[in-house]
Amino acid sequence: MLRRIALSTILAGLLGGCTEPNPFLPLCGNGHVEAGEECDNGAGNGETDCSDLCTFRGCGDGVLQPEEECDLGAQNVDDGACTSTCRLASCGDGLVHAGVEGCDEGAANKDAGDGDGGCSKVCQPLSTCGDGLVEDGETCDDGNREDGDGCPSTCLYPFCGNGVVEDGETCDDGNKADDDPCPSTCKPAVCGDAFVHQGVEECDDGNDANDDACLTACLKARCGDGVVQTGVEECDDGNDDPEDGCNNECVRDRLVFVTDEPMTPNKFGSLFAADSVCRLTAKNFGHPNFESFRAWLSDDEESPATRFVHAQGRYVLVTGEVVAESWDDLTDGELAHGIDRTIAGALHFEKAVWTGTQASGEATVDSVDCESWTSIAPQDLGRQGVSGYTDAIWTDFDSVFCAVEAFLYCFEQ
Repeated sequence: MLRRIALSTILAGLLGGCTEPNPFLPLCGNGHVEAGEECDNGAGNGETDCSDLCTFRGCGDGVLQPEEECDLGAQNVDDGACTSTCRLASCGDGLVHAGVEGCDEGAANKDAGDGDGGCSKVCQPLSTCGDGLVEDGETCDDGNREDGDGCPSTCLYPFCGNGVVEDGETCDDGNKADDDPCPSTCKPAVCGDAFVHQGVEECDDGNDANDDACLTACLKARCGDGVVQTGVEECDDGNDDPEDGCNNECVRDRLVFVTDEPMTPNKFGSLFAADSVCRLTAKNFGHPNFESFRAWLSDDEESPATRFVHAQGRYVLVTGEVVAESWDDLTDGELAHGIDRTIAGALHFEKAVWTGTQASGEATVDSVDCESWTSIAPQDLGRQGVSGYTDAIWTDFDSVFCAVEAFLYCFEQ
């Protein structure tokens, strides 16, 4: 019995029944570094710098750690899929992945070939101009990097934009930009070539017209440049005096006058015929814009409000007095000066004038217009104004019998 107990005690000691580590049985994970172990953090193995195998964790141990992209152990090589730094091979890492990449110069990889070789962004070798082989990106390669021998130093057949000044070119800056000193024609930029040279020209429409949006000096047309822009400006006298016939918005003055002789409505008979009276009067006086004149007259269909230009410039008499600063000023019920002059300058003050029109430029209520200016019947009436007045009376004073005579107001459009 004593022998049996002693044997069990001995076995318990050999098998680690005591609290101290057994030097004969290393146990990874017991928290004690023993023979054959590099480390042992006990329960922390695999989560600290010590692996579950009681070896220090690191690239090349064949165990994929959180900070590693790959780890093939002894198979980690710089020309393989997993590099010696436990990173997956990729184009641009500066390492050539055998069988996958033809080259890899890291940050020096080029976006496109320039004839000087090198490595592309997809890690393939770029052609070298001058090696005698016509490769990708080249149209010729005569084995040298000389210009003037049919195949220039760019290994591209001569063309405008290759950076080499060749026959027929006077410049070549190596680009196709049309806003620099050498546009895509490979001729130096000049005003009139239809290319806008940035910082030098405001515009360039390539023509010699001086009345459009771009002047022949390659400056954008603007009010005050002394050139009338067709369809945009009515005048342009090149100064900032708004009272010389052309204001600072490049709108001209418009002439207003009273006709020379009075007449009954049947003598003109319609708005169009009344316009003709105004135009003939202006023509006989020699006015250059005589065809634009219209009579200040309304019927039951049209009125100055609908058929006149609503000008932003002044309305003036031939003597220079300003009747109104604009259409809005003309039709606000008060004139700056009464219309009391003929086109020749004769004074016509307090003369009856056929109008059929309110101060607003609209036809009078119920169109009191002598049956559209055709009747002189005793029972028919027509609305008149009085020349020379500045309030609404100038156009809307009274209704009178159509058999009487009166003048007309004429307005340049």
